[in-house]
Amino acid sequence: MESNPTRKTSTAFEYFLYAAIVAETGLAAQVYKTIFQSPDLAHMRVYFSIFYFGFLAWAVAQLNKLHRERKAQAVDTPEDEELAEHTAAPQASRAALGLTAGQLLVVMLVFATALAVFTWAMRALL
Repeated sequence: MESNPTRKTSTAFEYFLYAAIVAETGLAAQVYKTIFQSPDLAHMRVYFSIFYFGFLAWAVAQLNKLHRERKAQAVDTPEDEELAEHTAAPQASRAALGLTAGQLLVVMLVFATALAVFTWAMRALL
């Protein structure tokens, strides 16, 4: 029973991190649009890049930490034998970066789509 409030808190923090990543990416697109249009702010590109990638690295590290803790908690306290088998079985079928082939395909597809959309948006806005 004690893990339930912790899980709700970690889930809320996880959703916050996902939303923050999306919001910061949109904000970064707007900032870079302004920076590229103003020659006076050109020297700020490096600082904004460092801030953006620093925040992105921190958010991804926090999400990785949450997922590892959740996985460790699920393995430590399995509800029944079927759940224990279900959580242990995918470990053997992991491909690259701890992802299954299907998950890796989805990540690559989302990344390619985001890259295409942001490229199109930056061309349309500039």
